[in-house]
Amino acid sequence: MGPLVAVLAIIVAVRIWARFGPGRAQLITGPLAAALLVAVSGLTAGQAGLRLSGIGYGVGGAAVIAIAYAVAVRLPVARRFFRTTYARPWFTAFVSVPLATVVFEEVAFRGVLWGLVDRDHGPVWATGVTGVLFGLWHLAPGRPWTDALVTAVAGVVLGSLRAVGGGVVGPALVHWAADGFGVLAAAHVRGREPGGVDQREGPPPGGG
Repeated sequence: MGPLVAVLAIIVAVRIWARFGPGRAQLITGPLAAALLVAVSGLTAGQAGLRLSGIGYGVGGAAVIAIAYAVAVRLPVARRFFRTTYARPWFTAFVSVPLATVVFEEVAFRGVLWGLVDRDHGPVWATGVTGVLFGLWHLAPGRPWTDALVTAVAGVVLGSLRAVGGGVVGPALVHWAADGFGVLAAAHVRGREPGGVDQREGPPPGGG
C-alpha cells in the first residue's frame, strides 16, 4: 500500500497545483511529476506501461477522432459545441496539451496507477478503478458533475487501450487527439463565424 498511497498523494498535489499554480508552469511540472510518479511507484518501466506497444491502437483511435471532428465542424448543429476560444491554438494543441495534460495524466492513470492495481488485482480492476479516479480528477468548482461522468467513461476506454496494447502510448495518442484536435476544431469554427476574429496560427484542420 505504501507506493499506492505515495502515488495518490502526488496526484492530489498536482491537482491542487494545476488549479492554483501558474498555467505556464504546467508545461514543466507535468512531465516532472510524471517522472516522480514512476520513481516512487516501485514499478518497472514495463509495468508502468512505458513502452511502445499498442501504438497501432493509438494511431487508429486518433484517426477516428480526427474524422469525427472534421465532420462535426461542417455540421451547423454541432458547431455550437465548439465555444472555447484559444489565442494560440496551434501552440495549445501541440505543446500545451501534450506537456501540461497528456503526459502527466497518462503516466499517472494509465501508467502507474493502472500498473499498481493490475499487479495486485488484474486488468479489469485496473481499468475500472483508474476510470473512476480519472473522472474524479476532473471534478472542479464551476464544472458540472456530468463532466466527471464523461471523463470516467473516457478513462475506461483509455484503460482498455492500455490493457490490450500493453503500454501508455496508445491511450496517450487517443487522449491527445481528443484534446488537441478539439482545440484545432474550435479554432476552425470560431475563425469561420460571421463577424468572428480568426485567431488561427495556421491552416485549419481538414482544409479551408
